[in-house]
Amino acid sequence: MIPVALLWLGTEPSSAACGQIDPLGLLPEDAACDGWLRDGTPRTADSFQELAQIIDGAAGLHDQYGFVSAAIQNYAGDRSERGGSQAPSAPVVAATLALFNQGTSENASLLYGDPASGMGEPIAGWGCAGEARFRVAAGSTVVQFREECFFGSITVLSGEEAGVDGARCLAERACSLVRQAVPVKKEGWGSLRALFR
Repeated sequence: MIPVALLWLGTEPSSAACGQIDPLGLLPEDAACDGWLRDGTPRTADSFQELAQIIDGAAGLHDQYGFVSAAIQNYAGDRSERGGSQAPSAPVVAATLALFNQGTSENASLLYGDPASGMGEPIAGWGCAGEARFRVAAGSTVVQFREECFFGSITVLSGEEAGVDGARCLAERACSLVRQAVPVKKEGWGSLRALFR
């Protein structure tokens, strides 16, 4: 009789695939970043037609890379807490976070890599597994990132360098919420049996 060891490396079942996660639940809550509060009701899209009504021409690019759903939320922040000018005529900085579920991490990566989605400098010390970039232009700061099957874009209506900090904080919080929501495959040892014949 020869002992035969049967071994399996399994995966724990997950509740939902990444492509089934609703981005609405992944938007940063009020004060997730110091001084930033949600401003208004989020807009959502679950089809190309709905997305096109919100973001016009850019909807085609997302659709090309497997668009599933999106959630877009405006935020307001105190300019003085952002380190910018404290002029009484402009006490609030506005930001918009758009979070797109692209169905798979490959789709999100391809969208992020497409020059039509945006360009920018890589963010050093990015706190998530995916990639992130930023650019500061006249009147706005944009941070874009990809994490798992999600592509995110945060636009802060401030051309000041300080706008990068606010946009980065919102991006990292959204990224963290994505990571918490995405099912984790846990590999483990199955049962080990010695069979004798």
